[in-house]
Amino acid sequence: MHGWQRVMRNMKWLVLLMVPSLASAASVPEATEWTLGLSAERWQLPADETMGVTGLHLRRAFGEHFQLGIDSFAAVQGQRGGFITLGVGGEYRQPLTSHVDLEAGISVSAGGGRGGHELSGGGLLLRENLGLGFPVGSWRWRAGISRVDFPNGGTIAGTQAYAGVERRFRGLSDPLSARDGGFRLLEESIWTPTDIGVYGRQYRVRAGSLTDDGRVQPNFGVVGAEWRGTLSGPWYYAIDAGGAARGQSNGYMEIMGGIGVNLPLSPAWGLDAGVSVGAGGGGAVNTGGGVLLAARLGAQWRFDGRDILAIGYERMKAPDGRLEADGITISMKRRFGPDQIVKVPAHTDMDLESHAVRLRVTEQQYHAASTAWSTRPIPNIGVLGVQADYELSDLWYLTGQGLAAYRGESGAYMTGLIGAGMHRAITSHWQVEAEVLVGAAGGGGVAVASGAVGQVNAGLAYEWANDLGLHASVGRIRSLHGSFAANVIGLSFSYRTTLLSGAR
Repeated sequence: MHGWQRVMRNMKWLVLLMVPSLASAASVPEATEWTLGLSAERWQLPADETMGVTGLHLRRAFGEHFQLGIDSFAAVQGQRGGFITLGVGGEYRQPLTSHVDLEAGISVSAGGGRGGHELSGGGLLLRENLGLGFPVGSWRWRAGISRVDFPNGGTIAGTQAYAGVERRFRGLSDPLSARDGGFRLLEESIWTPTDIGVYGRQYRVRAGSLTDDGRVQPNFGVVGAEWRGTLSGPWYYAIDAGGAARGQSNGYMEIMGGIGVNLPLSPAWGLDAGVSVGAGGGGAVNTGGGVLLAARLGAQWRFDGRDILAIGYERMKAPDGRLEADGITISMKRRFGPDQIVKVPAHTDMDLESHAVRLRVTEQQYHAASTAWSTRPIPNIGVLGVQADYELSDLWYLTGQGLAAYRGESGAYMTGLIGAGMHRAITSHWQVEAEVLVGAAGGGGVAVASGAVGQVNAGLAYEWANDLGLHASVGRIRSLHGSFAANVIGLSFSYRTTLLSGAR
């Protein structure tokens, strides 16, 4: 089947999954169930080369059969460390027995790296999977067959087996209805603390670390975002993702997951320790197959009730590459939910603080605004990814986005930005918006120097009564130190939900 026919077919099925599920979720309160999962498979590359790939997904259930969320795939074996994609995925699940279910999913992602456009072309990844799941308590084991293709000029395509595991957890967002200024829980649920924040990390590279072409690896800095969920007591699991924004390693990206423990010293202060494993590379940083290992130790200060400032030391190594570094990390997080896991009975009245959050699937088109916007001749670039907005008030919101190239012969290009925006209603459904963002970008031949970039957007949004929205924008992105500059046209599809941060 022609590549773009497959693109349209997959997008059609994603839309058909999303719209009825989101619309019904907005009108019928129900428990919010999420899954965090890992998978492993091996992709076939040209010249009989293979690449071991780990998939990471964070998805929310809508009804009994559908799941929608964020997908990422990253190289962890071979010689393509830094090959990473980011996108959205959906899955249908049908129980066959009390212990086995059938799963069928589709994913539309973008990215590449460590081989550039020769492997991923424009960067568009289409993946379909069919398999079986085996639920065991809050865990679920899964195995099946997947098909991957980079139809926009890429050379990776094939069918392979996959295996994985995921953990289910619940939160309190949609299963609540307002009453007398508070909320009423409609069914029994487990409420889990969650921390979400941003960080900056400076790596000091150890002696012996080399770039892909054998030069001494220089120091570099990374900015990114972090998500933490509680396992039990002081134990937590975490995911963080960042990209190079300082130094000479633009295009480097890392995605890490791990476990840790936070030991309170007082109501405000605590010690933090943990270990992580993940995938990373790009920017000529030699990470071999892409596996990264890290251990960290630090301290955190909790102020203003739910805001957390943390500083820590991290030792990171690529075991089959030529990278070993010490990192200093400063992060700022906010806690949602209670201070510890609690079981809340059905029909419980609660006095809670609610926070509006808007999740978006975003597509942008970059049109060159500088003749020197790239280090090699490339056409205009299309990027695809996800964006999240956290509303501070009716006027202001914080925003973050992760995007990767899917067209334009720049499949290795990725960007992660954070910033602030404002929106003002002009009718009951229409509103105007404006945003300012900064962060990291690189890969795909764009001339971003250190990797630090800034972007401004302005646009118009239409939001339906069922919390779905459509956003159109124009803007400009440019490197803070290089010659990369582009005019941006954007379109995104949004879903509005609510996070709860405990009693006032």
